[in-house]
Amino acid sequence: MRRRSSFLIATSVAALAIPLMASPAAAYEAASSCQAQQPGGVVVPDGARAIGSWNWASGNSLTSVHLEAKDLRADGFSAAVRLVTKQRDGGTHYWSWHKNTKGSGTTDAWDTSATDSQGITSTWVQGGLFSGSTLIGLCNGENRTNPD
Repeated sequence: MRRRSSFLIATSVAALAIPLMASPAAAYEAASSCQAQQPGGVVVPDGARAIGSWNWASGNSLTSVHLEAKDLRADGFSAAVRLVTKQRDGGTHYWSWHKNTKGSGTTDAWDTSATDSQGITSTWVQGGLFSGSTLIGLCNGENRTNPD
């Protein structure tokens, strides 16, 4: 009897989990990252890194957007990250830069969401190196297509 009860409980839990995972409201996760470049396009190992992840909520919005700017080198530059989205009409939406000004060996992170009435067909992150307010280096992460 004990084995049968355990089996029934396990089967019931599995049956409930499958609809939850496959529901229309289930989010599709995506991520993008890149290694920031010094002036002249030189990638510096262990320099700065931009990382982003998000969930596709619909054809117009992203939820659980998480951005990180990692500053790993004492070079006097600030690491930065921003979200970039491609719109249905082909336009590109460059969202605000988020700078890590905490110094070498640090990571700064931001959690947000994004909604664009023009639609979001694909998304990626850009990484930047800033000298004060001047952008001096740039990288583009992997472009992820919206499954909606």
